[in-house]
Amino acid sequence: MARKKKRVPKTMPMRMLERKGISYVVHEHAHKQYTAEDVAEDLGIPVSQVLKAMILRRSDRQFMLAVVPGDLRLSLKKIGAALGDKNVKLAEERDVERVTGFRVGSVSVLGFRRGTLHTYVDQCVLDLEQVIISAGRPDAALALSPDSLMQALEGAEVGDFSEEG
Repeated sequence: MARKKKRVPKTMPMRMLERKGISYVVHEHAHKQYTAEDVAEDLGIPVSQVLKAMILRRSDRQFMLAVVPGDLRLSLKKIGAALGDKNVKLAEERDVERVTGFRVGSVSVLGFRRGTLHTYVDQCVLDLEQVIISAGRPDAALALSPDSLMQALEGAEVGDFSEEG
């Protein structure tokens, strides 16, 4: 007898996509996944399609979101140049959880506890066939098109913010 998969409860990222009329596909992981590489392996897809969502803190203590493909690294130097802030850095774990409501390793690109953050998306994301974002929990991910992602992240700035990882 086939075992029935349990259904992933709706998360804030799912609700936000639905409110905006954006379709997505839920992918349940076999086990909790916390890295882009592990998510890609679990889903059998290239790691480049799994997006990393990183919370940054500017020198004025404002937080922002950077989104890069899983096979690349965020360049703090490039994003700092785009912001005119050479002291931008990754936010501390406690700040990430406080600002987003998500644990490090399952931060989604949308659906934050404290509302929307100004977002910077690496231009390589737009070249992908599909993107995988965290559902806001380590046991599920959401697949959508890059165009749908940009629609969801209305007002996001696109630029060269990555380097080879």
